[in-house]
Amino acid sequence: MGRIIAGILCQLIIVSTVNAQSHISLGGGYNQSIYYCGLPKSTYYTTFRPYDSYLVNISYKKDVAVERNNMRIGAQCEWKRQSAYFYYEDRRNGDTIPSGIRYDLNIIQLYVFPELVVGNPIRFVFSGGPCMEYIVSSKAKGIRLIDDERTEMEETNNGDIKGLYVGAKICIGMEFPVYKDFYIIVYNAYSAGLSSKYGRLQKQMKYFNCLDINLYATLCYRFTPNDKTINK
Repeated sequence: MGRIIAGILCQLIIVSTVNAQSHISLGGGYNQSIYYCGLPKSTYYTTFRPYDSYLVNISYKKDVAVERNNMRIGAQCEWKRQSAYFYYEDRRNGDTIPSGIRYDLNIIQLYVFPELVVGNPIRFVFSGGPCMEYIVSSKAKGIRLIDDERTEMEETNNGDIKGLYVGAKICIGMEFPVYKDFYIIVYNAYSAGLSSKYGRLQKQMKYFNCLDINLYATLCYRFTPNDKTINK
């Protein structure tokens, strides 16, 4: 996966040396995280309840020289909040004492992608590619099971969830012209962790991560680097 990301980044650098149009955008919107794990339901019971959250991002894209002028390649850096309530019961030996904790994670995501655009002036936009995510900080609040007793806790960066992991992301959107070289894209995006998050919960759950469902808008600006030089 790391080689794939490196390869796409190299392509982006190569394309950026060509005098093609560039696009820079700022965006923000809604995020919901749906968690999953590798625990067998026969011996453990887990429930993950997502909470509404939010994200902001910045993107840079470059037109690719193809006949129909409908391809771009780009990179995006995104900060997002992942929020969910984890409910857990260990049913081995008849033990059904539950514990439940809400986790709020601050995530940085790097996403690289090719993008297809179709239509005029309103355009359909589709992109997909690999991503990497890093957990910058975490907050945990709820009930933890300690020595068979339910104990209230509220902790920051407690090591339950941490680390760097890889995933995949797809984005579907509609592009609307605004004024001259400004335009807006409204996206529905999905990103899923392919490797496990790390920390104490990874040892307990074997494997766990989440599917992020995003709805956000970006304000974009289109420009041509070295435009004055070209006109001369």
